[in-house]
Amino acid sequence: MKLRISCLVVALGIGAGMAAAEPAFDCAKAESDAEVAICGSEALGELDRELARLYALAVEGPNMTADRLDELKATQRGWIKGRDECWKSSFPLETCIANEYAFRIDELRTGYADARSEEGASLGPFPYACEGFGALVSAVFVNTSEPLVTLRWRDVAVVLPRVESGSGSHYETDNWDGKTISFWVKGKEATLLTGVGETLSCVEDAMG
Repeated sequence: MKLRISCLVVALGIGAGMAAAEPAFDCAKAESDAEVAICGSEALGELDRELARLYALAVEGPNMTADRLDELKATQRGWIKGRDECWKSSFPLETCIANEYAFRIDELRTGYADARSEEGASLGPFPYACEGFGALVSAVFVNTSEPLVTLRWRDVAVVLPRVESGSGSHYETDNWDGKTISFWVKGKEATLLTGVGETLSCVEDAMG
């Protein structure tokens, strides 16, 4: 079982005067606190639309079988239930919701080839080999208005928001027990700070 570290700390654009983009579901029928929050946030609405796009590609793709479809629908129902329970999280509601979307986007892109058959807001998974690490790091990027990356290695899964950088794409949080996790990508190369004292030089592994 993977350890999921919900580390996303980012302003998600909820507030008066902001015209939020519509998610894939009907906001007039929003019931849960999570759905209401999604309908009030541009960033969360974008995540919902991207997830709905990937889900539809997986469901309708040529590689889908009856058994896998039953499994996908069941896991999607379970994911929705988990998303709607974000009110229980120690993180702010919007932060928890964004994390849940990023993790689910990662799961769909990793587990269903048809979900990767068309270009959209998300990319990956991309495997990175890090010097001396002994395990590949998987990265799925979500290039919405509030960009995110989901990283997975061994039993760890973490969501990081993109932060300002002079070059490349830098994703970082310091919200894991006060420890910093960072992923800085420049072309095919990356630097990973794991949060446990390791700073690793990584390169995208074309053979992954």
